[in-house]
Amino acid sequence: MGLFRPYERSEATNQPGTPKPTPESEPVAKKKVPTPTRREAEAARRERLNPTLSPADQRKRDRTAKAKAREESWVKVDEQPGRILLRDFVDSRKGITQWWMPIIITSLAIALAVMYIYPEGAAIATALPYVAIFGLAIHITLLWRQFKPLHADRLPKEPLRGLLTYLINRMMNLRRFRNPLPRVNPGDEI
Repeated sequence: MGLFRPYERSEATNQPGTPKPTPESEPVAKKKVPTPTRREAEAARRERLNPTLSPADQRKRDRTAKAKAREESWVKVDEQPGRILLRDFVDSRKGITQWWMPIIITSLAIALAVMYIYPEGAAIATALPYVAIFGLAIHITLLWRQFKPLHADRLPKEPLRGLLTYLINRMMNLRRFRNPLPRVNPGDEI
């Protein structure tokens, strides 16, 4: 049988189904670096967990952490039910709601142009931006008066705090530049 006889082992390995012997008797290659001491190993582990960064790398890491925290806080604020209802309310309005900022900027440009071209008409031209701002104030008041009963009906326990400012900011932006993007189309029922 030759199980414990080394001179018969080579014949047994030629048979199919028998495992090949492992090369345990071969010499092991020497390590290229010495084993680190315990102190070195612990220091390397601490460095992996809390790396020592250069000031530029530290500023970059802080900047990304602050940006991530800011984004998370904005998402948290934007997901409040009162803000969602207000966004849908403003986005469902047809008319000049989104055109107030271009109207005001255009009226200012016209007023400046008239002042240089026709100085006697400066008083009338100066009144044009004020008329536009007065129209905006009336529009904001009407929208707010329409929104408050809707809010009281749908979200009776939610406060109105901060929603008027959010309404002003939301309605003055052009629809395509609103963030978060509008979920409803103009004229849709909310």
